[in-house]
Amino acid sequence: METEGTRTRIIATTVELMEAQGYHATGLNQILHLSATPKGSLYHHFSGGKEELAAEAVSAAGQAFTHELDAIIVEGTDLGMALSLLISFFRERLQTSNFQKGCPLATVTLEMAATSDLIQHASRAGYHAWLTRLEHLLIASGCEPARAPARALFALSAIEGALLLCQAERSTHPLEQVVEELRLLFEGDTKAR
Repeated sequence: METEGTRTRIIATTVELMEAQGYHATGLNQILHLSATPKGSLYHHFSGGKEELAAEAVSAAGQAFTHELDAIIVEGTDLGMALSLLISFFRERLQTSNFQKGCPLATVTLEMAATSDLIQHASRAGYHAWLTRLEHLLIASGCEPARAPARALFALSAIEGALLLCQAERSTHPLEQVVEELRLLFEGDTKAR
């Protein structure tokens, strides 16, 4: 039982560090120290080393945010409410982390997906899960099912870009503005039907 707790602790520490400082700036010794884990445990759980651990961390971060999206979609009675809840979620992450935490996948994906198949697969799976949730939300809000995949991709791309700009500006204004534009665009789509 403790062995699973150790594995979970190592992954959670890696998620935190890699989101804030990236893959290359995060060292295994730093992960071991902050997770209070002996070196042998790391290689016991992650025989593939740092790359395998990073892929597991990306996967865990993607799943955690997928659960957040599921909760937002369940709580959001309509698209406008869901977008408001999404803004609140990201605003809190950005502000409480001094703008180090935006998208939980972006930092490592930008740094490693082009060169690591393990990390690329984990990133792709996370983003695909988010796109699926957004498609369902859009369809439930009146978007034509044939347009939902493209609209979901557009929304996710706009939000990802806004999160990057929030970090660059140390302000949540870009996210708030982008989400308001998405709301107007999608509400216009559903009214036009």
